[in-house]
Amino acid sequence: MSLQASPMGIRVASHKSGDPRFIVIKDGIISGYTSSLYTGSPVMMGTDGTIKAVTAVNDPIFGIFAGCEYTDPTQMRRVLPQFLANSTYVAGSMLAKVVPINDPGSIFMGQTAASVVATARGEGINISGGPAGSNYTGLSSQALGAPTGATAASFTILDIVQQPDNDWGDPFVWLYLDIQNKQGPVA
Repeated sequence: MSLQASPMGIRVASHKSGDPRFIVIKDGIISGYTSSLYTGSPVMMGTDGTIKAVTAVNDPIFGIFAGCEYTDPTQMRRVLPQFLANSTYVAGSMLAKVVPINDPGSIFMGQTAASVVATARGEGINISGGPAGSNYTGLSSQALGAPTGATAASFTILDIVQQPDNDWGDPFVWLYLDIQNKQGPVA
């Protein structure tokens, strides 16, 4: 039984090729951005061409944050699984890594903060709360909320993750997901 809440954000569970793909966006996060991004955090694309944290239910999703590297103002090169709030970098040195959701070969997984039953397959589900994570490991602690039924949501429930101590109806269920609210063109 999944009695332990230990969400690790939204992760790529599998890919048809066997190798999850990410893209690199040069200066993809605003220097001094006021929110932290952690590996596994859902992100959206801003109108300025940089990624931002997904903070609200049913926000459109561009992809899943997969770390970054940049040169800080002391000329130290940083290769990190997270971008901490208010971090700054030398212009032109930032490389933000994102697993884009427009890749039809990707299947994602995440843990809920609510019980989910088997009849929820195919239903929508959103994030629970805003972005959070560990400044030590750099991993997201983003969880999923309760299923939304036929209401539009950020994700669609595909199935339960087949692993020991994970079953439908448990308080914290690991699920396979597809992105439902894919971000389209940004104007």
